This record gives sequence, structure tokens and C-alpha cells, in this order.
Amino acid sequence: MLEHANQLNIEYCILGTILMEPDHVGEVVAVLNPEHFSTKGTRGLFGAISDLHFDGAPVDPVTALQRAGDDYEPVVREVMQYYTAPSNLQYYCEMLRDTGKLRRIQAEAMVIAGTEKLADVGEALDRMNGMMVSRRNIVIMSAADAAAGFCDRQASDEKPVYLTWGMDDLNKCLYAELGDFIVIGGYPSAGKTLLSIQFAIELAKKYRVGYFSLETSPQKLVDRVMSYLSQVPLAKIKERDLNDADWTALASAASDLAKLSLDLIDAGGMTVRDIQAVALNKHYQVVLVDYLQLVVSVGKGRYEQVTNISQGLHTMARSNNIAVIALAQLSRPEKSDGKPKPPTMSSFRESGQIEQDADVALLLWPSDPNDNRSRRVLKVGKNKEGERIKLELDFDGACQTMKPAEPTKGEQFRAIHKAIREASKVTPGQVKITELQGDNSDLPF
Repeated sequence: MLEHANQLNIEYCILGTILMEPDHVGEVVAVLNPEHFSTKGTRGLFGAISDLHFDGAPVDPVTALQRAGDDYEPVVREVMQYYTAPSNLQYYCEMLRDTGKLRRIQAEAMVIAGTEKLADVGEALDRMNGMMVSRRNIVIMSAADAAAGFCDRQASDEKPVYLTWGMDDLNKCLYAELGDFIVIGGYPSAGKTLLSIQFAIELAKKYRVGYFSLETSPQKLVDRVMSYLSQVPLAKIKERDLNDADWTALASAASDLAKLSLDLIDAGGMTVRDIQAVALNKHYQVVLVDYLQLVVSVGKGRYEQVTNISQGLHTMARSNNIAVIALAQLSRPEKSDGKPKPPTMSSFRESGQIEQDADVALLLWPSDPNDNRSRRVLKVGKNKEGERIKLELDFDGACQTMKPAEPTKGEQFRAIHKAIREASKVTPGQVKITELQGDNSDLPF
């Protein structure tokens, strides 16, 4: 933590520099607020400079003193004796912000030390967790830089890296990256958790993955993971009715599991801030949340609470360059002619904010609502940067596996007929005889 005298020098440098170089006020105001300053004088002067900036008024010693009041004249005179190169402002601002954060954390620690109620401790810890999460530096890209950067990326031999899902069709259409917010919506018992476990295992081969389960214990998740990896039926694992072949398969699966960068977290009762704090502490690159509506949140009603959860997870992804994959319950399906209708993006339960926040949204449901063993339909309902496709997945609940279904003979024939129709179409750019202009008197036919 900075000594008070040194901190005051930094505050004076920041204030003096932006009064002499007002073009840099915006970048300072973006990362600091008056509470980061340690004295009444520097807080008041920075507040006046911020007000002028947001009002679109000129910023200089005269306007700042006019806005702050005559009592601040000694402070203005003092800070005008300090200056640093504008290129140093970001570093000075980070030092001041970190010192202010440490001071507030220490104050919360004092609250915890003196409290007599466990509930008060939880509230203080929640505030401390929030303080530990820093907003990333703002990135501003000019049009010229954007054009140059785009050309450089396209000319580079280095291929872009996207998240992979263990399914070729999804890999081809989803250009999801770290920092994206991805939602998997499904009805109860549709297989959301099963599918998300498969995704987590695939992603953990390359990234540090944290799987936050709010309704299933890590031990139960491990049973399902091992069933998937070994293809030993989950029932046999649960009943510990294993033969020699099962033990061989499970030993191999255990070896594969140990190689993954995957943590399973019992997240019951966690808030978005709790999840974020753990993710940052463990340096996760991908976080899965099972499921969104069970995350603890404040709000006047369920709509507001779920809205806050969705916005919080989206912000967590963007601010920390973490891919967040959240499972979400869908509302009960509507019926048409007595049959359930397939879900849509408006089916997310309790808040339409989920639909708005998601960069990618997947919808999962049984192809036959009356047969829980039937194939699952996986639809890409929202895809900001690619196609929206629909897959049919074979569902093997016994071994906790979903995989793309082989096309039926009917589907194969339809694909062949479609290809024939496409091939028989007129070549783009080719002119038909009936499209020739004029009276055609010069034509030999």
C-alpha cells in the first residue's frame, strides 16, 4: 500500500497533468472516481473536473476552480506544480485505484473482525469479492487501426482458435471464443447436464475449466463423467456391480480424467460474484454453470433476479475474457393440436434477458416428448457469427452419452435429391434464351 505522502504526490500528478493536458481527461475519468482520492481537496477537484468533462465544458485551471469553488484555490495552485508524461497516466491511475481498493478491503476486514452475526460476515465477504474483480482497461480502436489489424490477421499464417464441442457440425458453425456468453436451454430431464459434461470434458483438453454445479454434488458428477468416459453403465457404477472388463474400462477412464484441466465445484448458494471470484482465483478460462436460475441473486422478484444473474454472467465473460457456458431451464412447452411445440428463444424461463445477453444459445429437447429415451434435438437458436442449425442426437442415458445421430435412409435420400435439384439449377450468371433483349431478328433461330 502506498504511503500517504507518496499517494498524495500521485494524486497531484494526475490532477496537474489533466489540467494541463485536458485531452487526456476522458481516459482518467474512465478508470477513476472521486472515492479513489485520499483528501477532501483532491476528491473535490477531481469531481469538478469530471463534471466539466461530462457536461462537455472546457477543462482548465480556471473552469475547474469555478466549478469546485474558491475554497479549492490552494489545491489548484498546488497540483499545477506537478506533471507527468500523459503516457504515464494509465500506470498512475492503476496505482491509485489499487491502493483505494486495498483500503476498502481492509475496512471490510475490520467490519468482519468486529461483527457478531454470520449474515453480516457474508455481506462483507460479498462486497470484498466484488472489490477483487477489476474492470479491464478500456480498449479504443481507431478505424485506421481496425483496417490494418484486420488485414494483418487475414494475412497471418496463424489460424484463429475457437472453442470445440466434440461435434463436427457445431465446430463448423459456432465461432465461439473466450469472453463469450453461451447458454444451453432445455426442459427438465432433457439432458442439459449430460451434454454440458461432454462439452466440459472436450474443452478441458485445451483450457482450464471450472464446472460450477448448483444442484448436483461433485461426487455424483464424477460418476456421470466416468460412465461417459468408460461407457460403463451408470447403474453399474451406482450399484458397484462391476466385472473385470468394467474395472479395466474404468481404470483407463480414470487415467484420461486425471489428465484434464477440469475442476468440479459444489456451487450451491453461490452468487455471480462468488463464481467470478473463484474463477479468477483459479485462473479458469472456461466456466460452466449448472444452472443459471439457481444462482443466488437479489431483486424484487424472480424476473429481476434472473435478469441480474444473466447480466452478471455476461459481464463476467466479457470483462475477464472467460467463456461462460450457463445452463438454463425453459418454460413449459406450449401445445398445438395437443402436441408440445418445439422451444424457441422466448422459452427461457423467468427472464427474456437471457435471450438478449447470449452470444450463442442452444436449445435441447426430446424428439418424442412421451419417450424420455428418444433422440434429442439440439438447435442453435442464436448464433451471432454463424449459421443456425439443428442436429439430432442419439441419447444413451445408461452410459451418459449424446452423439450426432446417423442419418436415416429417408434423410439420406432427401439429401441426395436436394443435391440433384441444386446441381440442375441454372449456373449463376448464365443467360437464358428467353432473357435475351431486343427483337432477336439477328438470331439464327
